[in-house]
Amino acid sequence: YVKICPCSICIQLLETGEKSWQPQDFLPDLSEDAWVENVKNLREMAAGVPDEVFVVLVGDMVTEEALPTYQTLLNTFEGCDDPTGTTESAWARWSRGWTSEENRHGDLLNKYLYLS
Repeated sequence: YVKICPCSICIQLLETGEKSWQPQDFLPDLSEDAWVENVKNLREMAAGVPDEVFVVLVGDMVTEEALPTYQTLLNTFEGCDDPTGTTESAWARWSRGWTSEENRHGDLLNKYLYLS
């Protein structure tokens, strides 16, 4: 017998909004005076990454950036639907949070690959 809904625990662990990390937290800040040097340092570090790893990162980026399509599919399943993006069911809230988290992965990979 489960006394606590596992979904409620997962929702608490899934950071969204202002608490969540952002891609720019891990990239050079282009608004700083030293942005050119910071990008140069990033490129120097990336120079040692094998081409095969970059191929995998591109594949990961494409997958992560396709997540709105996945959420659209999830929204078609009965009991999981979230037609307005404001449904309060645990599944709908998790789906929105998961999609935004994965979208940040895609944004970070995209910017990293662009800058490197």
